[in-house]
Amino acid sequence: MTPEQAGKAKEFWEEFGKGNWPDQLKIVGDYKYAWGSDWSGFLLIETEDPQTFFEFWPIFRDKTRWYIDNTRTVIAIKREARDWM
Repeated sequence: MTPEQAGKAKEFWEEFGKGNWPDQLKIVGDYKYAWGSDWSGFLLIETEDPQTFFEFWPIFRDKTRWYIDNTRTVIAIKREARDWM
């Protein structure tokens, strides 16, 4: 990403986060690299309402496509360790 693109991406995130990000979705991690993959970064998002994510994801993907050329979605349901240990 060029410095100009990085500046545009930063502006995008500042604006996008103000009114478009659903309250039910919480970014719990913003990672620069995923070891063992070719990902240059990833977000870890948490919600109690998966439907909100499913409705929001296509909008988010379409709005970030200009600088994120490849996306992967991994969906999981968290469980407590005491439930399986």
